[in-house]
Amino acid sequence: MKKLILIAMMASGLVACAQSTAPQEDSRLKEAYSACINTAQGSPEKIEACQSVLNVLKKEKQHQQFADQESVRVLDYQQCLRATQTGNDQAVKSRL
Repeated sequence: MKKLILIAMMASGLVACAQSTAPQEDSRLKEAYSACINTAQGSPEKIEACQSVLNVLKKEKQHQQFADQESVRVLDYQQCLRATQTGNDQAVKSRL
């Protein structure tokens, strides 16, 4: 009986540990995404790399809305960069 109680306590302790690391990992993904965007410096290749972090976040229900909103922002940002590079930035500015 004592062994059963001990095993149950150890199992609940492991569950508590596993649950506490998940939010830290989630915040690390968001921080990684923010760092990726901040260091992209307008490079389309680097911005596309940031998209892979968003794809991971999209797979988790609690971050799906955040990832969807950020995906739209990334696409808008990419369009602005392309328009500026091609000299068509007036069309983008008129939409804003």
